[in-house]
Formats: sequence, C-alpha cells, structure tokens
Amino acid sequence: MQRYVAQRLLLLIPVLFVISVVVFSLMHLIPGDPAQVILGFENTDPAQLAAVRRDLGLDRPVYVQYGRWLGRVLSGNLGTSVRTGRPIGALILEALPFTLELAIYAVVLAILIAVPVGTLAGTTSSRLADGTMQTLTLLGLSLPAFWVGAMFILLFSVHLRWFPVLTFPALLDAPLANLRGFFLPALTLAVPNAAAIARMVRASLVSVRREEYVKVARAKGLSESLVVRRHMLKNALIPVVTLIGIVAGYLLGGSIVVEQVFAIPGVGRMGLQAIVQRDYPVLQAVVLIVTALFVLVNLLVDLIYVFLDPRIRYA
Repeated sequence: MQRYVAQRLLLLIPVLFVISVVVFSLMHLIPGDPAQVILGFENTDPAQLAAVRRDLGLDRPVYVQYGRWLGRVLSGNLGTSVRTGRPIGALILEALPFTLELAIYAVVLAILIAVPVGTLAGTTSSRLADGTMQTLTLLGLSLPAFWVGAMFILLFSVHLRWFPVLTFPALLDAPLANLRGFFLPALTLAVPNAAAIARMVRASLVSVRREEYVKVARAKGLSESLVVRRHMLKNALIPVVTLIGIVAGYLLGGSIVVEQVFAIPGVGRMGLQAIVQRDYPVLQAVVLIVTALFVLVNLLVDLIYVFLDPRIRYA
C-alpha cells in the first residue's frame, strides 16, 4: 500500500508538469497584455509599456518566461499578482479555505440526498416511484447552477429570510453562522451532483439486486432493509465512490459560477477575476493548485476502495 501511494504521488510530478506547460501556453494565447492592464488602457505611451513589459519579463521568449516561472514554483514561490502586487501564495491561502469548505459541504449534502433517493429508486418495485425519481434526477441535472442559485437567494433569503446572503464567517469563530451562510451555495452545487450520484446508485443497485449472494441473504430470513444495507449497497458503492471522487475534484475548481453568484471569495472566483484582469501568474497558480488537489482526491478514492472491497489489494 505504501509503495502504491508513493508511486501515485510520484506520478503527480509529470502530470503537473504537463498541466503547467499547457496552462502557460494557453495563458499567452489569451488576447490582452498584462502590462497594459497595469498601466491602464488610457495610457498608451510605448516607452512606459515597453518598460513594464521588460520588468515583467514579457519581452523575453516564451520558453525563457516558462523556465523562470517554473523555477520559482519549484522553489515554493508562486509569483506575484500583476494586478495587486501581492504574493500569490498569500492570495491562495486566503481563498482556498472558502473553496474547500464549499466543496466539502456540497459533497456531503449531495451524498445525503443521493444515497436515499438512489437506494429507493434502485430497490422499489413500483414503476411510478422509479419513474418519478428518475424524472426528478433528470430535472436536477438539467437546471443551470446560476439559475438555481438565484432562485434559492430569492426564495430562502429575500422572501423567507431563512438564510443570510453574502455572509461567510469563519467556521471556528461562528460554526452555526458559517454553516447557515454556506448552506445555499453548497445546496446549489449539490443539486445537480446529487442527481448524478443518485442515478449511479440506482443503476448499481439494479445490477446487483439479482446476484446470488442477495438471494442467499434473503433466503436466510434477513429483513429487506438489512439485505439492502449490508449486502446490496456495500457492493454497489464502488462505482458510486468513483463518481463522488470525480464530483469532489470538479467542485474544487468548477464552482466558479456559484462562487460568483454568491460572492464567495474562493479560488474559483479568484481564477475568474484573474482571467478578466489578464493576471496570468494568478491564473496559472490557481490551475496548478486545483489540478494537484484533483489528483490527490482521486488517490484518496483509490484507497477507499480497499475498505469497501477487501479483495482489492495494491502492490
């Protein structure tokens, strides 16, 4: 097991290297000039523009710029924001807790919604109930996140006043207020992902409910709920856990829309602002951090397989 974990961590190095090359290349294909952003678009003095480009190293060949940037990253220096002049590492440390909490909160809500719904759909003999649940999950997958978030704000914050808007206190300082503040954005992210997970739970249960070990468990006189929990659900969870891992990795970097709608100062929103402001160093750092977290989440999912199925062993 330890050898497998070490191998996967070593594989992270070439993955991040390839991602860094791709991201760095794409950043320089985006229209716009960071030097012009710093000076302001009303300032078109060629001498000042050339001086800023020289200070930023933008007058050098792309491969030289990449080499200098990669060297700084390997030394732990993610660079400095072109727009604010602050160290990017400090900016990410400020924004990352918001994104991590939002992603974890959304995954937990998605699991709490999806597992019961998918289990009921996968074990029921009623076509009406099964069809209703499939329709609801399809609806959840179809609704755009920005619309769902806006409707949640309008209903639960403006009209009912159940949840605050734009209030995200620290978890350790005010736990209940923190959970209330993050509930609507987390639920907005959880709805489509819960629908996808529920469909996977249903499909997995349908595929195992006629297996011999399930028939044997019923023949022993076990209650149906015990058969579902102990035999069917446990053996059906491996593909579900795979999907949850993908969802968790996606939420770490794909929550840009929700962070923007709810004005959450997370990594996704920071990346979006970096795109608008042509802040290449910030955007490159955000993509690298999110990629590393995604790979680590998938490693964690592989390790969870061992606990779900003792037959799985890693050399």
